[in-house]
Amino acid sequence: MSNLEFFFYLFVYGAILTYLVLGFIISFESMLALYGVQSAIRWIREWHSPQTYKTMLIIFLPMLQLAYLFLEIIPHLIGLNNHIQSFDLDKIYLSVFPKECS
Repeated sequence: MSNLEFFFYLFVYGAILTYLVLGFIISFESMLALYGVQSAIRWIREWHSPQTYKTMLIIFLPMLQLAYLFLEIIPHLIGLNNHIQSFDLDKIYLSVFPKECS
């Protein structure tokens, strides 16, 4: 393995792991905001502006859908919860930044 190949793989694996870790954090905080958890809403408002948060929602949409699958759909299918919260990016965004959207 040459040095160039090593750094290429280092960059690729680093980018993939960064996407997974940041996506995990953003998706679970966004799912908590969808449920109305005030600490998650405060955390998102503290760390993100409305425009950057909207961009994060779009970039990490696959991770959001995966979190929705694990937190809503699978528990509903095995009978742990009776009500499924609808997955709506606008609802998540409006719950975090209500003043900026009106």
